[in-house]
Amino acid sequence: MARTATDKPLDVPVQVRFTAAGTPLAVRYDGRIWAVAAEPVRWFTRADWWNTAKRAPVGCGDLVSIEHWQVQVRLICPQVGFTGM
Repeated sequence: MARTATDKPLDVPVQVRFTAAGTPLAVRYDGRIWAVAAEPVRWFTRADWWNTAKRAPVGCGDLVSIEHWQVQVRLICPQVGFTGM
């Protein structure tokens, strides 16, 4: 994951640890832990609910908003097991 600011964003699933306030604190990717190094950017998109066959129970909350985070990270743990996060 040695990438530069000019690289295309990495769009892969990762494990994320959040602060008590709900913002990303660290990311686990490829067996390494990366600390969030800059203010994360948060935005929402909408699911195309009209194209799905999903039905939601009454009172279950907002099922169409999808939360996204963009983070810049720096390596803090070169190699770790999967028990720390």
